[in-house]
Amino acid sequence: VNVMADRTKVVWRKYARSETAVIMLPGDTPLEFVWIPAGSFTMGSPDNEQDRVDTEGPQHLVTFAKGFWMGKSEVTQVQWVAVMESNPAFFIGDLNRPVENISWDDVQTFIAAVNKLGHGTVSLPSEAQWEYAYRAGTTTRYYWGDDLSDTQVSDYAWLSGNLFSTTHPVGEKLPNARGLYDIAGNVWEWCEDWFHSSYEGAPTDGSAWVSPVGMARVMRGGCAGNTPDSGRAARRAYHAADTR
Repeated sequence: VNVMADRTKVVWRKYARSETAVIMLPGDTPLEFVWIPAGSFTMGSPDNEQDRVDTEGPQHLVTFAKGFWMGKSEVTQVQWVAVMESNPAFFIGDLNRPVENISWDDVQTFIAAVNKLGHGTVSLPSEAQWEYAYRAGTTTRYYWGDDLSDTQVSDYAWLSGNLFSTTHPVGEKLPNARGLYDIAGNVWEWCEDWFHSSYEGAPTDGSAWVSPVGMARVMRGGCAGNTPDSGRAARRAYHAADTR
């Protein structure tokens, strides 16, 4: 899971000249954000992209009138425990690993608890916000390039295709151009949106697609146990909101 925040809240004003911001969770546990500026991008993958599937199209232009804050990394176990006072993760031993074994519904409980702290408003990113933040101005398969033979993946993401892979502490791989770590690989990341099988009728303003088509919510980014292509910019997955 990764979270984003609304820059208009009072807590963010003192960071208005900076590209990063930090809020303090209980126990003086920092939760750091990176500023993603306003702009436009083409969402989805072209028909000829290697490993493309039909759910990644049609490509469409999305425009963000305002920027937003995006979590610098996946939410860690230490951050989750600071708020929720329990650790649901399966892969334990280092609290700097991303928290996993959590459902979309669990994330809503976490978000509500964070928002009660009075530091502004956080939420899950929309699917468009996630991909825009991931791409960071690129149009290639991955944020580091097309990498058609997947020879560079190990420098940037925990993606191996080994079903026995474990998670890893965040921030050990190279970030994208916005300074986001592990946005590809390590663990899948929930988005706010309901999953639709194509982008026909999708919002073009960067907002979440909230019209329900079932019980499935969008996931992005791939995980350490997936093949590298699951970490592509346009790759989409989904699960029921109560699936951990």
